[in-house]
Amino acid sequence: MSLATQDRIRSVKSRRRQCSLRASFRQAVRAFGLGAAFSASLMSVGCSRQNYRCKTDTEAYYLLDEKVRQSCEVVSAPYRVEIDGRSRMFDPFNPDRPPMPEDDPQAAQFMRVVDGKKGYPLWEANGRTNAAENPEWWNYLPLDERGVLVLDLNEAVRTALLHSPSYQSAREELYLSALDVSSERFLLDSQFFGGWQGSYTSDGPRRGDPTTPESSSVFSTGASSRGGRPFSMRKRFATGADLLVGFANNLTWQVAGPNDQSATSLLDFTLLQPLLRQGGRDVVLERLTLAERTLLANVRAFERYRRAFYVDIATGRNSNGTGPQRRGGVFGGSGFEGFSALGGIFSGGGSGGGGTSATPGAQGYLGLLQSQLNIANQQENILQLEDIYLQFQDGYRELQSTMPEELTELPQQQLQVAKARQNLFDAQTQLLSAQTSYEQTLDGFKADLGLPPYLCVEIRDPLLEPFKLISQELRNRRLEVQGYRKGLGETNTRILELARVETNPDTGADERVVDSTRGLTMELSQLLPQIDPVRALVDRIAQVDIRAIENDIAVLRQNLPTRLQQLEQLRQVALQEKDMVCSLLPFGNFNLSFLEGEGLEELPTQLESELAELITRLEKQRASLEEVHASIERLLAGSSTPTTARQRFIDVSDNVILASQDFIADLNDTVLALQIVQARARTESVLLPEIDIDPQSALEIARSHRRDWLNNRAAIVNTWRSIEVVADDLESYLDLTFSGDVQNVGDNPLALRSSTGRLRVGLAWDAPITRLQERNNYRQVLITYQRAKRSYYQFEDGIWSSLRSSLRTVRQNQLSFEIQRFAVQNAALQNSVNADIRLINETLGRPSGNTAALDAFQGLDAFLRTQNTLIGIYVNFEALRRSLDLDLGTMELDAEGLWIDPGPIRADTRGGALGNAILDYGLNETELELREQMASMPSQPLESAPSSQLDTRSPMNHLPAQGGLSEPTVGLPVSPNIESLLAPAIAPAGNTRTANSPVGGPLR
Repeated sequence: MSLATQDRIRSVKSRRRQCSLRASFRQAVRAFGLGAAFSASLMSVGCSRQNYRCKTDTEAYYLLDEKVRQSCEVVSAPYRVEIDGRSRMFDPFNPDRPPMPEDDPQAAQFMRVVDGKKGYPLWEANGRTNAAENPEWWNYLPLDERGVLVLDLNEAVRTALLHSPSYQSAREELYLSALDVSSERFLLDSQFFGGWQGSYTSDGPRRGDPTTPESSSVFSTGASSRGGRPFSMRKRFATGADLLVGFANNLTWQVAGPNDQSATSLLDFTLLQPLLRQGGRDVVLERLTLAERTLLANVRAFERYRRAFYVDIATGRNSNGTGPQRRGGVFGGSGFEGFSALGGIFSGGGSGGGGTSATPGAQGYLGLLQSQLNIANQQENILQLEDIYLQFQDGYRELQSTMPEELTELPQQQLQVAKARQNLFDAQTQLLSAQTSYEQTLDGFKADLGLPPYLCVEIRDPLLEPFKLISQELRNRRLEVQGYRKGLGETNTRILELARVETNPDTGADERVVDSTRGLTMELSQLLPQIDPVRALVDRIAQVDIRAIENDIAVLRQNLPTRLQQLEQLRQVALQEKDMVCSLLPFGNFNLSFLEGEGLEELPTQLESELAELITRLEKQRASLEEVHASIERLLAGSSTPTTARQRFIDVSDNVILASQDFIADLNDTVLALQIVQARARTESVLLPEIDIDPQSALEIARSHRRDWLNNRAAIVNTWRSIEVVADDLESYLDLTFSGDVQNVGDNPLALRSSTGRLRVGLAWDAPITRLQERNNYRQVLITYQRAKRSYYQFEDGIWSSLRSSLRTVRQNQLSFEIQRFAVQNAALQNSVNADIRLINETLGRPSGNTAALDAFQGLDAFLRTQNTLIGIYVNFEALRRSLDLDLGTMELDAEGLWIDPGPIRADTRGGALGNAILDYGLNETELELREQMASMPSQPLESAPSSQLDTRSPMNHLPAQGGLSEPTVGLPVSPNIESLLAPAIAPAGNTRTANSPVGGPLR
């Protein structure tokens, strides 16, 4: 063969090899492009933050709605975690890419450069903001024209539901609890893994065999993932079996060097089934079961929290720990970080009412209302002290004008004036303290509502209007009388200053005289415009205030039958429990005469008679006012002018100064008498809402309706169930494995042939030789279960104690309220007698007694204290009504989260059907029939036994043997009086025993 021919042959081969290489390279590029496009399409599906967030919300809300149905709860709106746009907590920015909040300037430098290394440059890509709260929330506040937020009780609750961070945290905790269920369900679902990888490798000519140097370039591509296989599906079954199905594929092209390409595919599976340890539904399903049960419990806990939240805002009762409680987290685990397989006892045994303090009451909104009314009473008390001070001062002026015979009378009266003034100063100091305390409490209440302290809030609610024993209008009348009294007193003082003292030449006695001067005429002229408004005041008292008091007496007459009925009921209860050992409130030899209602039926007629006398007195005072007015006009006109300075002084003193002071003092006494009549009518008219339920009935209602009681039952079962879970670790490992695979033939990646397949079956056993830690854990869980049982019956005891405490305080308030009615009337009588004594002394021209100022102060202080105590008892009673409704589990809220007042709280009104619906949910016909059969024998306590073999041994056999522990017994005795109140638990047929069994008492 010629050289030319050989060259042509080599040229053709070279061209063929180059064409083959180019074809291989094109195939590699196409494969690379297809793989990249496929990967990009996978990356584009559901990879945005918003998409993931929305999918998470959808699944969590589905789980919450599912658990609401399973819990038998009736909710006004589905549970959602989004915040209302009107709320202060609302975030108006993109939730997936929020702007950077305001940072500490010194700490911010580490985000730019840290340890000399340049930081991430896009921290501020989403923008910056200096607002942590919603910048528009202020625009949604229902402020009045003054810029003040006026809150009644319902509006306060609405505001708290909208702005309270703690309430929002409870909603979020419930949402996160749903995520735990989602995570646990995912672990038992089919999980798919898949991805793609590609690489290009270039080797130098001497990389391989140095004897035949040749460079090469290799491109390979194939499936890849972080799962067990490049393409895989993993599934865990409820029995503990773990199935892994995978597919591995790799394609390699030689794009430079030898003309090679290869394809490798592998389809395999592995099934691992534990037969002993870590196998079985009790262990495998425990985490999912616990997550599902926890979410169900949290739905109930949130419903109780909603009701407790209302009680917190209304009464200040602390209900921390009653909300949803998440068992785990998603960071570092699949929903239960640090999972221990142990159930817990939900908190919340209820809290009883108070009533041990000197002045009962409440906190929260009702406490603020009570403080408001107490401050108003203190302000009225100050007005009365100031009025007494002015009366003593008037008496001192009169003594100055009459020149008393006893030298000690004038300083004695001056001393009473000083004492009255000191009492006034002390009362003003106490008022300032009360107002300061109120403002501080109001700031704390704003924080409870989620409002800033700089927001102006006014508390205004008509709830305690019946306890304004003296109407605001009648209080204003006293204020007006005091104003006129001050003005007249100052003018009269200036007139007295115009007088001088002269010695009578006939008698030698010092006498006061006054000359007819321009100054006297000017002072008398100033009295007329001060008297004219007093006429209008008298008319308003006759036309407005007296009619209001007549209406109060009519209300008293209308409520009288109910008052007498309540008194009789209390009296009968007191007589029945008088000699009882276990009564709520032992009476012993307590005097119950205040429950007899003596004189109550005659009270409206008596008050009407007193009011008629006051109307007559008011008409006489109107005539006296006209006489004073006529005397002033006569003196100004100069008709019948006295001939001497002495006669002129007597005329001015008797007909103007003393007459005007007597009139204004009489008018003030009339207003005081009207206030006393009104206070007596209103005191006897107020009715306490009915609460008539015994502790046994209350406990039975709570047992059927309290959501936290149901949760605690479930929690103790969670702990009991964990015994089986932990005991599983004591067993041996015995695993059955079954696996297989099949490979491709040649370079075709899809040419999978059975001839290349493999199947493998195996059994692996690990003896339980080292089980010390497992043994200790097992002993620990047994102890934990015993602790859980003790915690459960302590929880029951807590409910017992709470209900008894609440009902005992209710009984105490009912009795104390009746006592305080008498106390208020007695304090009013003290003030009336003190006023009569002062009037007698003024009429006789005598100075006040040595204890007059003290008597007046003590009378007013008693009236203030008894009013405040009466208000405090009512407020405490209203707080107890709400707390008792919550503790019974019967509290209902409307769509706005506001309490629906149940009216009378009795066993027949608070029973309802919700409790049976909850208890009967999920029971089959046999279990329902057994439950009805057991409930029909409440007087025969029953015991549930854990096995069909009843223990009939003597109780002495239950004692531990000497030197060791006794064998576990079947069933434990409990108190029959407890079981008679609690409906028995569901137990299999044949596993019950009566209290008359030889073992002893019945089971708790």
